[in-house]
Amino acid sequence: MATVRMYRGHWVADYYDANQRRRIERPEGYFEKAREELQAAQVLLADRVAEVADGLVHKGRGTFEDAAIRWLKSKVRIRPSTRRSYEHLLVCYLIPYFGDRKLRLIQVTDVERFRAELSQGIPDSIRQACITRLLKAKPGLAEARAKQRASQVKLGRRSINKALTVLSMVFNYAVRNQWMIRNPAEYVDHARDDRPIEQRPLDMDVLKPEEIAALREAARPATYRDGKLATNNYRLLISFAVFTGFQEPKTRTSYRRLSLPTFLLKELKVWRLACPHSPYDLIFPNLEGLPMSYSNLITRGFHPARKRAGIRRIRFHDLRHTFASLMISNGEDIVRVSRLMGHATASFTLNVYSHMIPSDRLASLVFGNKMETVANLPTQLERPSAENLSKSA
Repeated sequence: MATVRMYRGHWVADYYDANQRRRIERPEGYFEKAREELQAAQVLLADRVAEVADGLVHKGRGTFEDAAIRWLKSKVRIRPSTRRSYEHLLVCYLIPYFGDRKLRLIQVTDVERFRAELSQGIPDSIRQACITRLLKAKPGLAEARAKQRASQVKLGRRSINKALTVLSMVFNYAVRNQWMIRNPAEYVDHARDDRPIEQRPLDMDVLKPEEIAALREAARPATYRDGKLATNNYRLLISFAVFTGFQEPKTRTSYRRLSLPTFLLKELKVWRLACPHSPYDLIFPNLEGLPMSYSNLITRGFHPARKRAGIRRIRFHDLRHTFASLMISNGEDIVRVSRLMGHATASFTLNVYSHMIPSDRLASLVFGNKMETVANLPTQLERPSAENLSKSA
């Protein structure tokens, strides 16, 4: 990484040139004070890094779009859904806005302007890119209709902040590769939620036991028509999510054995006989035996059941948090909860769900055996009597 450091008694610029060769260069001239040499070395380094960035343009490393594409290719250990999310943010918002700009010329004010324009609406560059994508995806679509659809696109606070997060990740990648000196997005705050606290959605919204029962009852079970499966078993799928906290494994630690309630195990055995045959050995395929679409699960199974049960709008992922909440509220050991959730460490589980643990249990987890000593301390400091003072004297 390019830096200014002390070398043989002098401040120097330490960097890699366009051919990835390391260079240690001392600023020219005479300096009466070390501070003057330090400042000159910093200016020299900035100039050399800029020159390297200019020299790398022909290699595809000079613009934001080039860096963004390389960054996405480098993300080899992310889920397909995460990659799709990154691609969407890059293609729809970040590349249309920053794409042809040189990395080293993007400043903090540019990122702040990007945030402000997204908060007020869709910038012209992003709107035009949206129109182009619509016309390319649907050749028969009239241009006026494409413009109308593009004008209806609006971004919420969460989407803006996700775009800022991905933008910062691309800049960090560029800094690591010495294509720019600093990450300008690090100095920009995320968009604030100005709504009253009572109107803000919870980041982690868990269901109460009575709400779980209502949701399970409202979810549609498998139905049949002429002896064939007509609708999927959304009731069992939602129950499985609530009582196992299961999600797609991300690491080796995520692969684990799941403890199933007896009633759920019985329902799974029945469903195994009726479940469509899947070449992928899926537990919950669609009616053709292929992977179920997430949008179908949400629009046909989860949200209709939630509405019939009279439950506020929550995410399907909140069922996983609900499982953790149930385990913790029942006094389950945090290490076991961590293993069931598939977390890498128990400390991560404690950090995420500590607010769900009763204060007395949380204190015992933190202080361990020291809690007994703390519990025996008097609630108030007693005033020593004159008799005790005389004895101690």
